Amino acid sequence: MTSHFKKPRPLTRSEGAYRDARLFVIATEDKDAPKNYFSQFKNPRIQVKVLPTEDCRSSPKHILQRLDDYKDEFDIGEDDELWVMLDTDHWIAQNHIKNFDKVCADAMQKGYQLAHSNPCFEVWLLLHVTELKADEQFKRHSDVAKRLKEIQGSYKKESIDPILFSFDKAAAAVKRAEALDLSPADRWPQKTGSHVYRLVKKLLSDGR
Repeated sequence: MTSHFKKPRPLTRSEGAYRDARLFVIATEDKDAPKNYFSQFKNPRIQVKVLPTEDCRSSPKHILQRLDDYKDEFDIGEDDELWVMLDTDHWIAQNHIKNFDKVCADAMQKGYQLAHSNPCFEVWLLLHVTELKADEQFKRHSDVAKRLKEIQGSYKKESIDPILFSFDKAAAAVKRAEALDLSPADRWPQKTGSHVYRLVKKLLSDGR
């Protein structure tokens, strides 16, 4: 498909928005948390579009295909960025890690960027409200959710607290995540951590 047949860049023409705003498209296996989190980001120079899983097709291969389809449908600009955001959870288990690694390699070859979390996106949220020591490891999503509940009293993907997890606190979360990222060349955090900071760092920098 050529660009002639593609739809115009899907920018929201809200008041004050720049006509040449950069577009960040994020494909994620999650249905609620990333979409709710990034909906808080408001800047006329940048627009963020999250493609959540709404059809139960949440494997890494399906997430990558969703991003491919979006790129084929819309006339994505040279300065726009496309990101794949996955939880390692069971994808790095022995019977899945080969396929997961291939999806990551394919995404990078297409020019997409990676923002994975180990074990889940909630680690990124947790870094907004507390530091994590290098030896503090979480194996499952339920472990991270439990820690969030201990801190804030409750946690639901469907209703992320806009005060606790605001973009005002994102700069601190970026620093904490960077401190945990001891092997930045890796395609995903090998231990508890989140590469979502790489995306948010760009949003905070480019949005000024």
